[in-house]
Amino acid sequence: MRIIFVLLMGLYLSACNSSQHSPEAAAITVTDVRGNKVALQKPAEKIVCLFDPMVDAIYMLQMQHKLVGIPAETYTDPQLFVPYSLIDERVKHKSLATPGTNETANLESILALRPDLVIAQHMSAGSIQSLQAMGIAVYLASSEKYEQVLKELEDVGLLTGASNRAGELIAYTKQQFDTMQSAASALAEKKKAYFSWANGRIFATTGRNSMMNDCLEFAGVTNVCTAPVDQPNINAETLISWNPDMIVMWNDPADLFYAKNELAGISAIKNKAIYNLMPMFFYNPHTLKSLTAAVRIQGWATGQDTAASLEAVKKMIITYYGTSTGNQLITLL
Repeated sequence: MRIIFVLLMGLYLSACNSSQHSPEAAAITVTDVRGNKVALQKPAEKIVCLFDPMVDAIYMLQMQHKLVGIPAETYTDPQLFVPYSLIDERVKHKSLATPGTNETANLESILALRPDLVIAQHMSAGSIQSLQAMGIAVYLASSEKYEQVLKELEDVGLLTGASNRAGELIAYTKQQFDTMQSAASALAEKKKAYFSWANGRIFATTGRNSMMNDCLEFAGVTNVCTAPVDQPNINAETLISWNPDMIVMWNDPADLFYAKNELAGISAIKNKAIYNLMPMFFYNPHTLKSLTAAVRIQGWATGQDTAASLEAVKKMIITYYGTSTGNQLITLL
């Protein structure tokens, strides 16, 4: 396998002029989350994307035909496989290559796909340098906060030749969030909300420096957790002392809370004000769908009819993915 890698590297080095990927010579230049300059002479035609939120962004940009590699999790996680297989035959038949995961990249597999752009969340400096030496641009993303999600969508729009589409999606999202913020600022009193992550982790919550905290704020509720971190762990005593008015869960059953007798006195539990963001795909806070998550939370907090908030989410999904793809996806809601 090492010999194949060396041979492929030699082919790439002979075929590519690395100077065309330098910022000085490039027609397209963006700066990624690590401050690296990412340069292309023209929009990428073959993309390996190993970070789920950016795969989602590429589908929203309607540039999925440029994907030649996706994260392995796409096939193993039903929350990803089911929606993507509905809208992409290559995913349905598992014919798109998976040269890595959200955490790791297989350089030999990437090189064999001959991409001109790799998008990832984690990649060592050495791996980046190796790919760049072979004429492959590398863009690192994080999607940790609202402004970062918008910035990375704009960047990927530039890198894929979909700037107009990216601009439309960003303008729509900003307008929707501005409307929500205006409604939230008019509230005389905000409900206190507690958020818990999936897989039974009811004491794993979201702090103030997180995308989900942004969703709660946009929805017009107050996050009971004031820790200045992303995903702190707490204990039952802390949750009892916070006494939230409502609990928002990430794809888990409310019985996880109702079954714990020590939590029975919490207002949200007494009043059965526990709500679920599911299916997860439609409410991923690390994508533009932080908007749909906020819409559902706002609806629950204000007592809006469930069908009405769900209908609003469906319209947003159609806007984000386009009429044909969006209508296919909302059959899962």
